[in-house]
Amino acid sequence: MPIRSLIWRSPVRPARLIVPAIVALLLAFLTTGQSRSASLETIDNFGPNPGQLDMRVYVPDRRGLNAAMVVALHGCMQEASDFDDETGLTALADGLKFVLVFPEQRQANNGNRCFNWFQERNNKKGQGESGSIRNMVQHAIKAYRVDPSKVYVLGLSAGGSMTAVLMANYPELFQGGAIVAGTPYGCNNPTALTGAMWWWLDTWFGDFAAASFACGLFGYAPTPRPAQEWGDFVRASPDAKPSRWPTVSLWHGSADSTVNLANQRELLKQWANVHGIDQIPDETNFLNNVRHTVYKDASGNPRIEAYEILGFDHAIAIDPGTGSAQCGVVAPYTKDGDICSALKILEFWGVAPRNNP
Repeated sequence: MPIRSLIWRSPVRPARLIVPAIVALLLAFLTTGQSRSASLETIDNFGPNPGQLDMRVYVPDRRGLNAAMVVALHGCMQEASDFDDETGLTALADGLKFVLVFPEQRQANNGNRCFNWFQERNNKKGQGESGSIRNMVQHAIKAYRVDPSKVYVLGLSAGGSMTAVLMANYPELFQGGAIVAGTPYGCNNPTALTGAMWWWLDTWFGDFAAASFACGLFGYAPTPRPAQEWGDFVRASPDAKPSRWPTVSLWHGSADSTVNLANQRELLKQWANVHGIDQIPDETNFLNNVRHTVYKDASGNPRIEAYEILGFDHAIAIDPGTGSAQCGVVAPYTKDGDICSALKILEFWGVAPRNNP
């Protein structure tokens, strides 16, 4: 039986697995939480749905015309309401008056509700899950009178990897994106040096086993590539070169044992190459256990930012409390990092006013 079936299709299986390390560490990749939000609306008629996903939305009262919109992608073993509750996104949407769209994975597609970012049938433009999410976004822009120039996407873990897919597939659709503990677009491709191992895993254990090896999951290091090669993966995805590429916010814990921290370095190489900028930070800030770097274009505009949270494992950072800069509820994969990552991402995009670095 392929390892993909053992891991991604059924939640309970015997312990006798050929690659036990992948299975044991997968538990860390699967986010859990209890559904508490009753505020998300289900939209059934958003258009073609090639990936068979569900669409949930939150529309704040008195938002006005031409509001911004954030597309939020949950992690494995989560539903949209879990990701919403644990990150505090609807509270931020109420205060800042932006529309929220939550694509939601179905268990029929993936036994642990992970977005299938590693499969070509789901990560190419117009196909599968990528195509479904694009159609949700286009529907919401019209239905809720969203400003098309203020559409953004963020995701955690498998949702972060799908965020990279969406920015590469539809750069004209998203002004910015945030990848939290995710992987670069195109990482699940063999190289001359790694091809034999990649093909062996893919053939005998399934596409996710090959992706774990190539993309730096569950104890593997990601396959390093030249910046030009990473950038070419992105540039080859859309039908035509966009007038501008999305800005990128990268978040990762230094102690992440599920998605290797080196993925942040590879993501930086990829998107710096796409934006035509170097990988030398123009700003570096430290706040408690957080290192924040900013990378600007020739005009001085920030195009990429990267947050590394020291000692932080596989999670999205929150700062529980009632203060104006606080957010979130502690859960297995929303952890107290003394920083509200969702708010900082919104500040980088210009959806929220910027406070401190």
